[in-house]
Amino acid sequence: MEESRKTIQSCFSELERLILYRNLLQDNILRNIKNLIFSDYENCRGKSSVFFQICHELFREAEENDFQGDILQNYIIKLLAVDENPFSLGSEKYGLSHLNPALSRAAIHDLKILKDVLQFSLADIALLIGEKFDFAGDYSSNNKKVHCPLAENFPALRQVFVAGNEEEILETLAAYYNAAGCGIFCQYSSFRWDSRAGIMGVNINQPIDFSDLIGYERQKEKLIENTEAFLNTGKANNVLLYGDSGTGKSSSIKALLNKFYNRGLRLVEITTDQIRYLPLLLDRLAKRGLHFIVFMDDLSFEDFETDYKYLKAVMEGGIEGKPANVLFYATTNRKNIIKEKWEDRRDLSDVNQYDSQQEKLSLSERFGITITFLSPDQEEYLEIVKSLAARNNLFIPEEVLVEKALKWEKWHHGRSGRTAKQFIDYLSGTGV
Repeated sequence: MEESRKTIQSCFSELERLILYRNLLQDNILRNIKNLIFSDYENCRGKSSVFFQICHELFREAEENDFQGDILQNYIIKLLAVDENPFSLGSEKYGLSHLNPALSRAAIHDLKILKDVLQFSLADIALLIGEKFDFAGDYSSNNKKVHCPLAENFPALRQVFVAGNEEEILETLAAYYNAAGCGIFCQYSSFRWDSRAGIMGVNINQPIDFSDLIGYERQKEKLIENTEAFLNTGKANNVLLYGDSGTGKSSSIKALLNKFYNRGLRLVEITTDQIRYLPLLLDRLAKRGLHFIVFMDDLSFEDFETDYKYLKAVMEGGIEGKPANVLFYATTNRKNIIKEKWEDRRDLSDVNQYDSQQEKLSLSERFGITITFLSPDQEEYLEIVKSLAARNNLFIPEEVLVEKALKWEKWHHGRSGRTAKQFIDYLSGTGV
């Protein structure tokens, strides 16, 4: 036992020699494990309480991150996978082959240390303090995270740490960073801007696929084509999706994430009243190696609002400009994003009336592509209803379905894909 304790202490003491991955030394769980390992075991008061608190936190992490296997080893691998340091950020943006060799050597130095630490399980730590804890060595989480690059790549990362040497680990880890990113951007694929906290990850419970959006084939094709060009060449247009409510504008943008997130596409939503924070957001995104769509849903401004000028400046013509790895996609129900009044056109007090009107129209022109989503006619609406009914296994005589669908759109929100879905949800829920 004494020899085993000295071996574990020796490996964990080497963590102090980390160069690039020194952020791990600030992690509370790892710090508490180190304190436990190096404490006086004969006289350590409350050592069991500390250990089981560590176990509690590791189980929580295992559930949140879909761990499979020893929860301590998986937690350390997760810390490596999300860590932001010169090696991970450089690999994300440029790839391993374009990094300074000194950076790669420093990474190998750290990986040797971490590989030695990873040979120990939570059960090994338990034995050192006289506890038996052998029911977390082959843990299997039931929490399957959707659109999480880290969760999808985790089995490969774990395998290479178990079976690979330091050079193989380096190559696998660098390839992972390059494809999935690091930090918060490898833990989520969708984000929102918080005025205080900055970029926040968003859990996706029900991903939207383009096959879920019936109709509007030309519009979807144009959106996919532009996004694919953005991922392939970096050359693409900002896109404005204009049209009636409930026609699938926002859903089409979200479906892009389902289609392309595993190619490094990330979606960051920002509200109209947060437009002033765009320079701060873009400064952060410009430093990353992933591709970002800044999504603005229901974009519109009243005639007295001026925050749209921030958006105009960063989209085109401003001194900072838009980063090459960012596009703006917005939806709107207004043909002119900035509200116009008839009085504006008859304002004789404005000697530059034409220029003032052009100022309000110029924001729409910053979007190189405008895609129009109009409400479906009756025939198109009924086709959407029939398709959704078939997908939901609703076996209702067609004439009955049509009659009920027409009544529904008259009594509720008119014809749209959203109305059709609400109708089908109603039928599915009531069993009619």
